[in-house]
Amino acid sequence: MKVLNLARISGACFLPGLLVASCAGAPGPSSSRVLSAEAHQALLSGDAAKAVRLDQEALARSPDDVVLMNNLAVALGRIGKKRKAEALLQQALVKSPENPRILLNLARIELALGKIGSAYGYASRIVSRDHWPGGFRTLMGKLDIDRGDYQEAHIYLHEAQERHPENPLILTYLGIVHYRIGELADSRKNFQSALALHPSPALARTLRSLLVHPERVLGGGVRGERPKSK
Repeated sequence: MKVLNLARISGACFLPGLLVASCAGAPGPSSSRVLSAEAHQALLSGDAAKAVRLDQEALARSPDDVVLMNNLAVALGRIGKKRKAEALLQQALVKSPENPRILLNLARIELALGKIGSAYGYASRIVSRDHWPGGFRTLMGKLDIDRGDYQEAHIYLHEAQERHPENPLILTYLGIVHYRIGELADSRKNFQSALALHPSPALARTLRSLLVHPERVLGGGVRGERPKSK
Protein backbone atom coordinates (compact mmCIF):
# COMPACT_ATOMS: atom_id res chain seq x y z
CA MET A 1 0.00 0.00 0.00
CA LYS A 2 1.38 3.39 -0.97
CA VAL A 3 1.90 5.77 1.93
CA LEU A 4 1.17 9.41 1.16
CA ASN A 5 3.49 12.12 2.38
CA LEU A 6 0.90 14.45 3.87
CA ALA A 7 3.41 17.14 4.70
CA ARG A 8 4.42 17.53 1.06
CA ILE A 9 0.88 17.19 -0.34
CA SER A 10 -0.51 19.89 1.92
CA GLY A 11 2.34 22.31 1.29
CA ALA A 12 3.85 21.54 4.71
CA CYS A 13 0.69 22.74 6.48
CA PHE A 14 0.17 19.45 8.26
CA LEU A 15 2.63 17.94 10.67
CA PRO A 16 1.73 15.25 13.21
CA GLY A 17 0.64 16.93 16.41
CA LEU A 18 1.11 20.46 15.06
CA LEU A 19 -1.18 23.07 13.60
CA VAL A 20 0.93 25.33 11.41
CA ALA A 21 -0.17 28.95 11.26
CA SER A 22 0.90 29.46 7.66
CA CYS A 23 -1.58 26.96 6.22
CA ALA A 24 -3.86 29.60 4.86
CA GLY A 25 -1.13 31.73 3.34
CA ALA A 26 1.89 31.55 1.10
CA PRO A 27 4.71 29.09 1.82
CA GLY A 28 6.75 30.37 4.73
CA PRO A 29 9.28 29.27 7.34
CA SER A 30 7.34 26.15 8.31
CA SER A 31 7.39 24.76 4.77
CA SER A 32 11.07 25.67 4.49
CA ARG A 33 11.82 23.65 7.61
CA VAL A 34 10.02 20.62 6.23
CA LEU A 35 12.06 20.84 3.04
CA SER A 36 15.21 21.29 5.08
CA ALA A 37 14.40 18.20 7.14
CA GLU A 38 13.91 16.19 3.94
CA ALA A 39 17.21 17.54 2.62
CA HIS A 40 18.94 16.42 5.81
CA GLN A 41 17.57 12.91 5.39
CA ALA A 42 18.73 12.87 1.77
CA LEU A 43 22.21 13.91 2.87
CA LEU A 44 22.31 11.17 5.51
CA SER A 45 21.29 8.61 2.91
CA GLY A 46 24.09 9.70 0.60
CA ASP A 47 22.02 11.61 -1.96
CA ALA A 48 23.78 14.96 -1.75
CA ALA A 49 22.41 16.15 -5.09
CA LYS A 50 18.84 15.72 -3.84
CA ALA A 51 19.79 17.50 -0.62
CA VAL A 52 21.06 20.45 -2.65
CA ARG A 53 17.81 20.69 -4.61
CA LEU A 54 15.67 20.57 -1.48
CA ASP A 55 17.88 23.02 0.42
CA GLN A 56 17.78 25.43 -2.52
CA GLU A 57 13.98 25.29 -2.54
CA ALA A 58 13.88 25.81 1.22
CA LEU A 59 16.20 28.81 1.04
CA ALA A 60 14.18 30.32 -1.82
CA ARG A 61 11.18 30.38 0.52
CA SER A 62 13.15 31.86 3.44
CA PRO A 63 16.10 33.66 1.85
CA ASP A 64 17.34 35.33 5.05
CA ASP A 65 17.46 32.16 7.15
CA VAL A 66 21.11 31.57 8.10
CA VAL A 67 20.38 27.99 9.21
CA LEU A 68 19.12 27.17 5.72
CA MET A 69 22.11 28.94 4.17
CA ASN A 70 24.42 26.83 6.30
CA ASN A 71 22.59 23.62 5.38
CA LEU A 72 22.78 24.36 1.66
CA ALA A 73 26.48 25.17 1.94
CA VAL A 74 27.15 21.81 3.59
CA ALA A 75 25.28 20.00 0.82
CA LEU A 76 27.12 21.99 -1.86
CA GLY A 77 30.41 21.00 -0.28
CA ARG A 78 29.41 17.35 -0.46
CA ILE A 79 28.98 17.53 -4.25
CA GLY A 80 32.28 19.32 -4.71
CA LYS A 81 31.00 22.87 -5.16
CA LYS A 82 33.26 24.24 -2.46
CA ARG A 83 33.57 27.75 -3.88
CA LYS A 84 29.80 28.19 -3.90
CA ALA A 85 29.64 26.77 -0.38
CA GLU A 86 32.33 29.20 0.74
CA ALA A 87 30.51 32.21 -0.73
CA LEU A 88 27.21 31.17 0.85
CA LEU A 89 28.75 30.65 4.28
CA GLN A 90 30.44 34.05 4.08
CA GLN A 91 27.03 35.60 3.36
CA ALA A 92 25.57 33.76 6.33
CA LEU A 93 28.42 34.93 8.55
CA VAL A 94 27.65 38.57 7.70
CA LYS A 95 24.12 38.01 9.01
CA SER A 96 25.25 36.01 12.05
CA PRO A 97 28.90 36.93 12.78
CA GLU A 98 29.43 34.76 15.85
CA ASN A 99 27.42 31.71 14.84
CA PRO A 100 29.67 28.77 15.84
CA ARG A 101 28.18 26.32 13.34
CA ILE A 102 28.71 28.70 10.45
CA LEU A 103 32.26 29.45 11.62
CA LEU A 104 32.98 25.73 11.91
CA ASN A 105 31.67 24.87 8.46
CA LEU A 106 33.41 27.85 6.89
CA ALA A 107 36.67 26.72 8.48
CA ARG A 108 36.10 23.23 7.06
CA ILE A 109 35.51 24.59 3.57
CA GLU A 110 38.56 26.84 3.77
CA LEU A 111 40.66 23.87 4.85
CA ALA A 112 39.32 21.81 1.94
CA LEU A 113 40.30 24.67 -0.39
CA GLY A 114 43.82 24.68 1.04
CA LYS A 115 43.40 28.00 2.87
CA ILE A 116 44.88 26.85 6.17
CA GLY A 117 45.45 30.32 7.60
CA SER A 118 41.92 31.44 6.84
CA ALA A 119 40.48 28.19 8.17
CA TYR A 120 42.41 28.57 11.42
CA GLY A 121 41.24 32.17 11.73
CA TYR A 122 37.58 31.21 11.51
CA ALA A 123 37.96 28.21 13.81
CA SER A 124 39.86 30.24 16.40
CA ARG A 125 36.84 32.50 16.84
CA ILE A 126 35.03 29.53 18.40
CA VAL A 127 37.66 28.84 21.08
CA SER A 128 36.43 31.45 23.57
CA ARG A 129 32.85 30.16 23.52
CA ASP A 130 31.49 28.22 26.49
CA HIS A 131 30.27 25.36 24.31
CA TRP A 132 32.02 24.05 21.21
CA PRO A 133 30.03 22.56 18.34
CA GLY A 134 30.47 18.90 17.48
CA GLY A 135 33.54 18.24 15.38
CA PHE A 136 35.40 21.35 16.56
CA ARG A 137 38.17 19.50 18.41
CA THR A 138 38.82 17.21 15.46
CA LEU A 139 38.98 20.15 13.06
CA MET A 140 41.37 22.06 15.31
CA GLY A 141 43.54 18.98 15.61
CA LYS A 142 43.77 18.68 11.82
CA LEU A 143 44.50 22.39 11.43
CA ASP A 144 47.24 22.18 14.06
CA ILE A 145 48.79 19.21 12.24
CA ASP A 146 48.87 21.23 9.04
CA ARG A 147 50.35 24.19 10.92
CA GLY A 148 52.98 22.01 12.59
CA ASP A 149 51.70 22.66 16.12
CA TYR A 150 51.73 19.04 17.27
CA GLN A 151 51.47 19.80 20.97
CA GLU A 152 48.19 21.66 20.57
CA ALA A 153 46.98 19.09 18.04
CA HIS A 154 47.60 16.33 20.58
CA ILE A 155 45.49 18.12 23.20
CA TYR A 156 42.51 18.67 20.90
CA LEU A 157 42.64 15.19 19.40
CA HIS A 158 43.08 13.46 22.75
CA GLU A 159 39.94 15.23 24.00
CA ALA A 160 38.09 14.34 20.79
CA GLN A 161 39.13 10.70 21.07
CA GLU A 162 37.92 10.53 24.68
CA ARG A 163 34.50 11.71 23.52
CA HIS A 164 34.42 9.56 20.38
CA PRO A 165 36.64 6.52 21.02
CA GLU A 166 35.39 4.67 17.94
CA ASN A 167 36.00 7.41 15.40
CA PRO A 168 38.68 6.14 12.99
CA LEU A 169 39.48 9.60 11.59
CA ILE A 170 40.38 10.96 15.03
CA LEU A 171 42.62 7.95 15.65
CA THR A 172 44.26 8.49 12.27
CA TYR A 173 45.03 12.11 13.11
CA LEU A 174 46.40 11.04 16.49
CA GLY A 175 48.61 8.53 14.72
CA ILE A 176 49.97 11.29 12.50
CA VAL A 177 50.73 13.45 15.54
CA HIS A 178 52.53 10.59 17.28
CA TYR A 179 54.51 9.89 14.12
CA ARG A 180 55.54 13.53 13.82
CA ILE A 181 56.80 13.70 17.41
CA GLY A 182 58.72 10.45 17.11
CA GLU A 183 56.34 8.18 19.05
CA LEU A 184 56.34 5.55 16.32
CA ALA A 185 54.95 2.67 18.39
CA ASP A 186 51.98 4.77 19.51
CA SER A 187 51.51 5.97 15.96
CA ARG A 188 51.30 2.43 14.61
CA LYS A 189 48.90 1.45 17.39
CA ASN A 190 46.63 4.38 16.47
CA PHE A 191 46.61 3.39 12.79
CA GLN A 192 45.87 -0.26 13.63
CA SER A 193 43.03 0.72 15.96
CA ALA A 194 41.55 3.02 13.32
CA LEU A 195 41.68 0.28 10.67
CA ALA A 196 39.97 -2.18 13.04
CA LEU A 197 36.99 0.19 13.26
CA HIS A 198 36.08 -0.46 9.59
CA PRO A 199 36.54 3.07 8.22
CA SER A 200 35.50 4.24 4.76
CA PRO A 201 37.28 2.51 1.85
CA ALA A 202 39.35 5.62 1.13
CA LEU A 203 40.50 6.00 4.73
CA ALA A 204 41.16 2.26 4.98
CA ARG A 205 43.50 2.46 1.97
CA THR A 206 45.34 5.38 3.54
CA LEU A 207 45.68 3.54 6.83
CA ARG A 208 47.12 0.45 5.15
CA SER A 209 49.68 2.65 3.42
CA LEU A 210 50.49 4.36 6.72
CA LEU A 211 51.08 1.00 8.37
CA VAL A 212 53.39 -0.25 5.61
CA HIS A 213 55.25 2.89 4.52
CA PRO A 214 54.35 5.86 6.75
CA GLU A 215 57.33 7.83 5.49
CA ARG A 216 55.97 7.70 1.94
CA VAL A 217 52.59 9.03 3.01
CA LEU A 218 53.75 11.56 5.58
CA GLY A 219 57.23 12.33 4.34
CA GLY A 220 60.01 13.18 6.76
CA GLY A 221 59.75 15.54 9.65
CA VAL A 222 59.75 13.10 12.56
CA ARG A 223 60.51 15.07 15.70
CA GLY A 224 61.79 13.92 19.05
CA GLU A 225 59.58 16.13 21.19
CA ARG A 226 56.72 14.88 23.31
CA PRO A 227 53.45 16.75 23.75
CA LYS A 228 53.06 18.58 27.03
CA SER A 229 50.24 17.52 29.29
CA LYS A 230 47.30 19.89 29.44
